[in-house]
Amino acid sequence: MQTMPGQCAILGSGETTVVGRRVLSQMLPRLEEPRTIAVLDTPAGFQPNRVLVAEKIVQFLRERLGEFRPQPQRIETRQEEQESETGAAMLAAITHARAILAGPGSPTYMIRELQGTTYFDAIRQAHANGTALYVSSAASIAMSSYSLPVYEIFKVGDEPSWYQGLDFFKPFGMNLAIVPHWNNNEGGADLDTSFCYMGRERFSKMLKQLPEDVVVFGIDEHTACILDFVTGEVAVEGKGGVHIIREGQMVEFQASESFPLTLLGAEAVAQGQQQALSMVGNPIDVETLLAPGETLDPRIEEQNLAGALPAPLIDALVTIRADLRAAKQWLFADRLRDTLSTYGIVIEDTPQGSQWHIEEEE
Repeated sequence: MQTMPGQCAILGSGETTVVGRRVLSQMLPRLEEPRTIAVLDTPAGFQPNRVLVAEKIVQFLRERLGEFRPQPQRIETRQEEQESETGAAMLAAITHARAILAGPGSPTYMIRELQGTTYFDAIRQAHANGTALYVSSAASIAMSSYSLPVYEIFKVGDEPSWYQGLDFFKPFGMNLAIVPHWNNNEGGADLDTSFCYMGRERFSKMLKQLPEDVVVFGIDEHTACILDFVTGEVAVEGKGGVHIIREGQMVEFQASESFPLTLLGAEAVAQGQQQALSMVGNPIDVETLLAPGETLDPRIEEQNLAGALPAPLIDALVTIRADLRAAKQWLFADRLRDTLSTYGIVIEDTPQGSQWHIEEEE
């Protein structure tokens, strides 16, 4: 029986926030049970708290997505242990996983640990056989053909340049430079940290270093795109948008929009021939994007609506949801919970009743 590749979710950030839950709520029901999930600790494998980083994702899956009965397991992928008993166990877990997750850390470390290993071969083969892939932040960068060495440039001061990535999407005809944290503004007015901490000046130089056939795929923070290799479509979810740069032009897609997978350079799947960038939306010239003094697309600025809602109103909505649950109106109760979740209001059902809190942004 012929199998199709699994879905692939790429996040700009927010893998354990409201956006991550929304994306996984769409992906997990499509997977066969048991829904075994391999959570790679690889991106943060060099950190003393690497176990905590990966276990945070494991805990998120169990507590926030429990209705889908996930079975997450932290997976260590160390090159020196490939031939060991531990390495064999990790390889088997990857091979039989229904989904593979990886998140924050160092892109270059993840590349060094996986490049040319049996682990990465197993990840690629598992995805080809239908396993879903969910990558965010550093892991998104590492999967590129051209990867941003973020720490080396932003923290150490290396000259702006690209690093050879894992090139995960090469079999699909995609030659990508994935840039998460596209609209980052942690530096405030004092330091430009947009374009994954590179800032306009450095990122402008880096764009000129890329071969002409490379597609730059920028993803805003707390934003995800879901690549579906069966339908040939890419869906955008979250608070911001995605930005595709090809042939000196850029098009953007916002949350709830979709576009053909072929825009990323993919070979035709279900959408026919390659689609030129100029045929979609209103492409803008890249030089306009990088013009000094301009802000990133104002449509994607975050609005923390949760903080604007009075607590008594939220209490009332949570009470209404509890009444719906008591009346076994599960569909409407879940809709109300998901709507509140969209605005950063998280409801937790405890033995003492339903509690709520405003989700902290990472």
